[in-house]
Amino acid sequence: MIFDCAVIGGGRAGLNAALVLGRSRRKTILFDDNKPRNAVVSESHGFITRDGIDPQELKGLLMKN
Repeated sequence: MIFDCAVIGGGRAGLNAALVLGRSRRKTILFDDNKPRNAVVSESHGFITRDGIDPQELKGLLMKN
């Protein structure tokens, strides 16, 4: 399969990039090692976020869409 874009990392920035690319009708693949580096972060600004929920839960919600 051929993709237009590859996003490396499924953190907030990577998921946001993949979301924007998908909405721009780009065939996108996302690579992630499933090891969140933001597990200790309780708040975030300027990225997709839902303060107060576990980063893995947020990732699961975003991956469903």
